[in-house]
Amino acid sequence: MLLLAGQALAYPFMIGHGYTACAQCHVDPSGGSALTEYGRGQAEIFMRSVYRERDAEYEPGPVKDFALGVSLPEWLQLQGDVRGLFIPQPDNMRFILMQADMRGHVGLGAFRAYGSLGYASEGAYGARVTANDSGGNVISREWWLGAQLGKRALIRGGRMPLPFGIRSEEHLLYARSATRTDTNDDQQVGLDFNYGNRKWRAELMGIAGNFSVSPDEFRERGYSGFAAYALDKQLEVGVSSLVAHAQSDVETLDERLRQAHGLFGRYAPWEPVRFLAEANALVDSAGGPATVGSVGYVQLDVEPVQGLHFKGTGEWCDTDHGDDLGAVMRGSATALWFFAPHADLRLDALYGTLFCTPGSEPFPMGMAQVHVFL
Repeated sequence: MLLLAGQALAYPFMIGHGYTACAQCHVDPSGGSALTEYGRGQAEIFMRSVYRERDAEYEPGPVKDFALGVSLPEWLQLQGDVRGLFIPQPDNMRFILMQADMRGHVGLGAFRAYGSLGYASEGAYGARVTANDSGGNVISREWWLGAQLGKRALIRGGRMPLPFGIRSEEHLLYARSATRTDTNDDQQVGLDFNYGNRKWRAELMGIAGNFSVSPDEFRERGYSGFAAYALDKQLEVGVSSLVAHAQSDVETLDERLRQAHGLFGRYAPWEPVRFLAEANALVDSAGGPATVGSVGYVQLDVEPVQGLHFKGTGEWCDTDHGDDLGAVMRGSATALWFFAPHADLRLDALYGTLFCTPGSEPFPMGMAQVHVFL
């Protein structure tokens, strides 16, 4: 049922701990990539469950390091991620290897290089290196070269996630599938500029296309970007914009110009409670007059004790406000437990449609995920 791979360690609920920016903890300044040395330490301090009292001077020690104790040189970050999905079906417990990636980052002076290589048992066709149509492919989701411009700016070129909206581990959100900004296999090749200081963070990417897709007429060209401002350490608001054109769309086979423009925000009224929201307008012309739609979600994340999260999410998606189909809706309840160093368990119960397909009948869904990273 679920063929999309999960994203690792892009948790926007960290705003509850006063982190509005992602660059401190992630190699990618917008989040979702391998963790930095600092990020590994913060994950051990703030994210996982604590089973005995810590003193005020607690430091995570070697357990935070690569492979639970391998100290790497300062210029090198390595991370391995394995994520499995269990789908309960009558008389059949289905398992999908969603993620088996190795990531590496090199930083020497101003020079930056990053890449990932992995395996997907199903799906992830937009990131595949091999071409096995029946499934089971070597994939590379991200690779880029860049230059750090001082402490606040990074320019890079390569295959990267599109900068748009809230980047998170939520791999099923309508807001990601309808805008094609998921970090499973929607990355594009292009040139990217990222800037961030204590209040502002912004990113703009010129899109040259997904070179895992061929022939060239299927590749999109355009731009994607966002700008966000932190009013304080617990509140951030932002805007996103995306315009992409393809001579022949991979879904409709028609010439297509698609746009998405919207707002997003994150707010933590107090540390254990976080609200996330995103709303986007969709403008699409594929083989005919342009249509206007919308997509978005609201999510509540509550962490009653460190490491254990309960989430409730409400979503809507309507690809065309001018037709008679109306919007599709979905509600979900999630339990997310960071139960051990470098490991978490997630349980989801959902009711709605799997993708943004107006006119489809809603149905119940359930799944369990186990994620371990080195």
